[in-house]
Amino acid sequence: MWLWFSKLGSPRWFYELSSKWLPWLYALMFVMLGVGLVWALLFVPADYQQGQTIRIMYVHVPVASISLACFPLMAIAGTITLVWKMKLADMVAKSVAPIGAWFTGLALASGAIWGDQIWGTWWAWDARLTSLLIQFFLFVGVIALRSAIESPDAAAKACAVLAIVGAINVPIIKYSVEWWNTLHQPASSISFDAVAPNPPEIWVPLVIMILAVYVFFAISLILRTRNEILQRERRAQWVMDLVARDQQK
Repeated sequence: MWLWFSKLGSPRWFYELSSKWLPWLYALMFVMLGVGLVWALLFVPADYQQGQTIRIMYVHVPVASISLACFPLMAIAGTITLVWKMKLADMVAKSVAPIGAWFTGLALASGAIWGDQIWGTWWAWDARLTSLLIQFFLFVGVIALRSAIESPDAAAKACAVLAIVGAINVPIIKYSVEWWNTLHQPASSISFDAVAPNPPEIWVPLVIMILAVYVFFAISLILRTRNEILQRERRAQWVMDLVARDQQK
């Protein structure tokens, strides 16, 4: 296991292995996105309270789920950077931050559109909304902090610490609807019972969309990490050989 862990920390090994993953991930993403979007837009019945507005859920819930996953991933990568000094972990941490900021921004925007239809307002200083907005600023702060520090090693350490501390906000976002009285509804249960609040014809396409967006996130993270590897390892012989082969094609 430790041998595999050390191999995974090799930028070259990750770069070469990820090139084999990408075609399969692209295919999986397009299939799931196609099925999920067609099902959600054309076949999901209108909600008895929300009407056609329920379809916003198939965008908002997946992107909100990813936005919550990004910060813990960045904190884990930061911890590995601090403890084991693994270069690839810092590359992943750096790559996650802008992706997490985009997904958090999309979650806030789609939530605002949904809230305007359901609550009658685009924004409320609700515990869930406010804590998610704080997460967005934390992502921006990590990006700005890395840009502000000239030393790559010092920037990696500072961003790792901020990511670890900022991850405390994730359980606050997750459980805010249970800890406080908020406008935002709690998560609905998934059930196979047709008379449950969310019957299969509602939650099955939602699960497909969540998985599709997670695969999209994985592709985005791999591509950004590969670019970061080429940037940092540009003087390595294997990168120069790779560029030479590409130029000959």
